[in-house]
Amino acid sequence: MKKLLRKKAFTLVELIVAMAIMMVLIGAAMAMFTPVSSIIKSLDEDAVTNSVTDTIMGYISDKLNVATTYNIAGFTDEQMTKSSDEDDSVGKRVKAMLADAEANEKTYCMVLRTTTKGYKLYDFGKINSLTDYNTKATAALLGNLYSVFDDEYYNDSRYKFSFETTVADKGTWCRIGVNTYDADGNIKISERVQMFKLLNMSLLKLTPSSDTALKDYSYSTDLNVVILYRIKTFG
Repeated sequence: MKKLLRKKAFTLVELIVAMAIMMVLIGAAMAMFTPVSSIIKSLDEDAVTNSVTDTIMGYISDKLNVATTYNIAGFTDEQMTKSSDEDDSVGKRVKAMLADAEANEKTYCMVLRTTTKGYKLYDFGKINSLTDYNTKATAALLGNLYSVFDDEYYNDSRYKFSFETTVADKGTWCRIGVNTYDADGNIKISERVQMFKLLNMSLLKLTPSSDTALKDYSYSTDLNVVILYRIKTFG
């Protein structure tokens, strides 16, 4: 009579030891994967920031390159809705832009507003009067009205802009430079530069409402960048 072979099962101690070894191996694998995951996430965020920066710069340049004149300056929230009688108010510049416009020129306004997510782009469109500007500015300061993109689009980056207008023999050019910072104030993307030709400003028509020179304008994150410009219409 043959003896039946008895199968020996794992003891509880052996199972515990095997599970402990598996946990150590899994932990080691995750430790190796974490830096790779962080690098991939960082690259993905940089790609988004690149896209946002390019889009904002493109949006601004598309508007300005057909302007007959424009005015760029930094203002606090208070100065955005201050009385137009005050020298440091946006209202005073708006009033001047409207007053010296030719019959076929229309005045427009964009604002790069400083928020908890960094600069956010607002487009007020055509400004018909000082009252029209004040209404739009107040609505923008109180909420999301006139914002060009949703909050998620800005990727928690703080943008620092610099503007420069150059005059050459072959016409007028504008340079927009952007430094992009993260929430801790560290540079995510060093200055990106976009140049575009000012199509209707070949003679640099700087009216009394414009500064004598638009050069090396840099704005800290506590100021809203207000861009006033006029476009000549035909017909």
